[in-house]
Formats: sequence, C-alpha cells, structure tokens
Amino acid sequence: MEIDDYFEIKTDDIYREGWYSLNRPAHDLFFHYLRISPSYELARKASKGRLSIEEKKRLPKDFNKVQEIYALLGDVQNTLFRYWWQKVGHEVFGVPHEYPTVDLISVLDGSAPRSSQIQNEVADYLKTKAAKAGNSPALIISIPLDNNIKDRMQWVKKYLMQYKNLRKSKKIKIKPKIELKGKRINQQALIRGWGLLRFKSAFPDMENWRLGAAANLSPSYSPVLKVLGPRKTTDSREAQDRVLMGKITHRSLKKYQYIAENAARGNFPSESKIDMAFFNYEEINQLYEKTKKWEEKELQRVKSSSK
Repeated sequence: MEIDDYFEIKTDDIYREGWYSLNRPAHDLFFHYLRISPSYELARKASKGRLSIEEKKRLPKDFNKVQEIYALLGDVQNTLFRYWWQKVGHEVFGVPHEYPTVDLISVLDGSAPRSSQIQNEVADYLKTKAAKAGNSPALIISIPLDNNIKDRMQWVKKYLMQYKNLRKSKKIKIKPKIELKGKRINQQALIRGWGLLRFKSAFPDMENWRLGAAANLSPSYSPVLKVLGPRKTTDSREAQDRVLMGKITHRSLKKYQYIAENAARGNFPSESKIDMAFFNYEEINQLYEKTKKWEEKELQRVKSSSK
C-alpha cells in the first residue's frame, strides 16, 4: 500500500466548533515524512525510555528540538492519519478562528425571491465562514443595486455606527503552534520523494538509477528506463540515461532526507541543511512493515464498518 491509498480515509468530517485549519493533504504528507524520519523515531523511543546505548551515540545535536516537536505531534506509528488529525490537528495546526471579513451572502436579482434559497445561503454562511471567524458580530443588511452608490454607502456607515456597541476590539491574529512552510506546496513532488525513501528502505542495495525510475523522479528518464531491466545496457543511450538518472536520484535522496528530518523539527516542507540522524534504511523498513500490517487491518475495519 503506497501513500495515495491513505487519502481514501478523509478528514473533512472532523470539525471542531471555533477551530480552523488549512491544507490537510499537506499535513497528511507531514505525517508520513515523520514516520520515515530517524530523528523522530529516536524521539519516540526516548519518550518510552527505550533508547539503546548505540542509539544514544547517534542522537543529532538538536535532539531537544526533536523531542519538543514529538511532545506536540506524538506517536505516528500504529495510527491512521485520520486518528492523528483528530487528536493533534486542531490544537497544533489550527487557530481558534479566522479574522472576520466582509462577505457576500446572497443576491436578490429583482425577481420574486425564494425564501428557502436565502435561508439556505444564510445557514451555509453561519456554518462555514461565520463559524471559522469565531461567530463575530455582523450585520445582515439589504443594499439596493442602483446608481446611488454614495447614498447607499452613507446608510451602511450609519448602520455600522448604530451598532458600534457590538463591535469587538481588533483581534490579534493567532498563529498555529506549527505552520507549513510556503504558500504553495508541491504535493506531487513530496509524494514522489516519500516514495523514493520508501523504495530505498525496501531495497537498500538497489542502484540509484533504478530507485529514481521506480519513484518516477524524472519525466524524461523514468518512463524510458526499465526498473527490472538487466544490469547490462542495450546501447550507449541507455547507459547515459542511467548515469543521469543516478545523479538525479543521489541528489533527491539527500533532499528528501532533509525534508523528513526537518519535519521532525516542525519545519515542513523544508530542505534546510541540518544535523541529521543516520538513515538506517533496514530499520526504517522494518518499522514501516510493522506499522503497515496494523494499518491495513485498521483501514479494512474502518471501510467495513462504514458500509
């Protein structure tokens, strides 16, 4: 089972009144990169008092930071993202409310208005935008759509002043305990990177060019290279493609290792160079296989119970 399968278990129905958070698919990736981070696994073992003498020798310099993040995000093994999100998501990645804005709820186009439609639009606004803004006081007013814009604005101002006693002082924008890095996150690239680390852990001795082709790292070389092809190349072109794919894979392994290890520091996605724990891919794979067996049973149980 690969990472795309986990998106079958949605979290849209997990709603907590007065709390708001964005981009859950990216948080799902955050969750999966934590699973593959050796620093985060060391923090899990440390929390249970199970660090061996050898493991204590390979702790990263900033292990205290990893332990702080572990205290916030908790164990990501033997759990589903859905469960983890329900337990962790709102308090760590969410905020109590959004800053209130001016919103258009409904438009009367001059035809006979349907009260049911207006009621539904108001109800939808109250359930979504108003709830996310902490149900801040607001006016619902009717503004005629004509050319007397200046006059209409005067009336809006009048009503705002009339109900000024309901106005709340300007709220300080609250930031979540952990924020995703960057406004735009390339989720497909992160999925491929996670897949690369998974292939590496499952086949630690596989040549880099095969790993890169299996993880579909390059739109140019991955489709033309046969992952299970013979060691001997058929021609010079294939030999060159393998070399170039190998170089891409080598750089990508380091890049996504940094992303996994930065995730353990609460920075996701980030490629910043840090003191990483050693990636023992055989240990990573053993842990993954153990968690996967539990997770497959749980996913099946959830799907069966929802039928």
